[in-house]
Amino acid sequence: MKNKDILLDMIGETDENLVPELTAKKARSSIIKWIALGGVSAAAVFACAAILPKLGGDNKVSVSSSKVSEDTVSSVSETSENESSIPARKAGAKAELLSEAVYPEMVQYPDASKVTDYNELQPLLDEWRKSQDDLQDQPEGYQDGFKTFFLNSTQTFLNDSSTENMAYSPLSLYMALGISAEITDGSSRQQILNVLDENDIEALRSNSRSIWQANFMDDGMSKCVLASSFWTNSFAEYNKATVNRLSENYYSTVYSGDPSADEYNKMYQDWLNAQTDGLLGDQVKELKLDPDMVLSIASTVNYSGKWMEKFKPEDTKQGDFHAADGDVKCDFMNMDTVKGYSWGDHFSSISMALENNGQMRLILPDEGYTPYDLLNDDQAKELMINGNEYKNCKAATVTLSVPKFDVTSSIDLQDGLESLGIKDIFDAGKSDFSPLTENSDGIFISKAEQDTRVTIDEEGCKAVSMTVIGGMGGGTPDEHEDFIVDRPFIFEIVSNSGLPLFVGIVNNPAM
Repeated sequence: MKNKDILLDMIGETDENLVPELTAKKARSSIIKWIALGGVSAAAVFACAAILPKLGGDNKVSVSSSKVSEDTVSSVSETSENESSIPARKAGAKAELLSEAVYPEMVQYPDASKVTDYNELQPLLDEWRKSQDDLQDQPEGYQDGFKTFFLNSTQTFLNDSSTENMAYSPLSLYMALGISAEITDGSSRQQILNVLDENDIEALRSNSRSIWQANFMDDGMSKCVLASSFWTNSFAEYNKATVNRLSENYYSTVYSGDPSADEYNKMYQDWLNAQTDGLLGDQVKELKLDPDMVLSIASTVNYSGKWMEKFKPEDTKQGDFHAADGDVKCDFMNMDTVKGYSWGDHFSSISMALENNGQMRLILPDEGYTPYDLLNDDQAKELMINGNEYKNCKAATVTLSVPKFDVTSSIDLQDGLESLGIKDIFDAGKSDFSPLTENSDGIFISKAEQDTRVTIDEEGCKAVSMTVIGGMGGGTPDEHEDFIVDRPFIFEIVSNSGLPLFVGIVNNPAM
């Protein structure tokens, strides 16, 4: 069975299981250190690997298990608090846990079937809601830098007038660049801060932590889990304070091992597959740690939710989608419903709410315009970044027709990052990775990419981001709108916090 068929079977299997379970440049010849930043996203992944000088002898690290667990890794908590660096390890040692991210506890959504008295259920619901409100109660302005980064980076990475489907996770890249800023200094760090629109590293640490907490959701009903891991070479020394800050501010768990060992590579791949529910298995199996690397960073976002108002399978009909390169047949999900309906001079938009997990916003260009035109349209950009405050919005009875789609997209990020202003980290003669390790001369980033997958069917959505919906009125509105999504369109997944986590363009849902 193809991966797409397996995924759609998973989404449609059962209501109770859907959400929780689905729930640079070439260096000079004398320099052999490099960093590779890669990505996997069904969720998005941003990996970073730096190469060490060739190590002599038969140095190997023995890893006892392919699973990242207490049995697999040994902790280095015995390292003295007075030590400023994490020393290189001896051959034959297990993979080690250098620093562990501790996720906040979230109260699980109460199982109403096990509660017979409403008076008993209400306190459980209040406790569940409070645990979410506490995490989403973040300082004013913590999203400001991300919003600027979202608009600039979306225009950069999606503004390609092709006929291919595209998807991008700004959240995953933001967190990965935050980690990259933490391990760099000087102009290398400042260029990253400029692109992330953060004043300094302290502001980035605070805002990254707030963004992570405000968008974390894992309550047994809905899911939006941001995860990062830092895979290091056991033969290199690392700055202990830097390693600890990665866990404290970016919720990244840090491991150390021998990157030439098959077991360590399997741990790395198993972690990626676990965080992305195996939806990017083909991409993950191609990822391996370079035997001489200094580190590899992986950042993932794993999102899933069920529609508040599900489509009826019997109403799904085949129809024509007017793709840029010709009409194609695909399955359209249909319903008449009350929705928040928004519009601009050159587009219309509706939002489909997900159970306690935000919304998916669909933005349909008017005839004669393309999704790429809307990426440069001020009204469309305002809707995407400030949907709850967008003025042209009303409640309407909508005749809705939406194609099923399963979009997988790969983006090479290096050219885009350089065009945004992040250049030094790709140049071995200019990069500065001194906060990570004293022996940082010649380290540079050689690869930056992201893979993303987003799919929807009658039951819900599986992706790497979250959504928020607003503008719904009471009763049945007098106004009626048709929203027939039969030509290329933009989709956006927005979290309960209002943060846009995924954005993409569907040029051909039959691909």
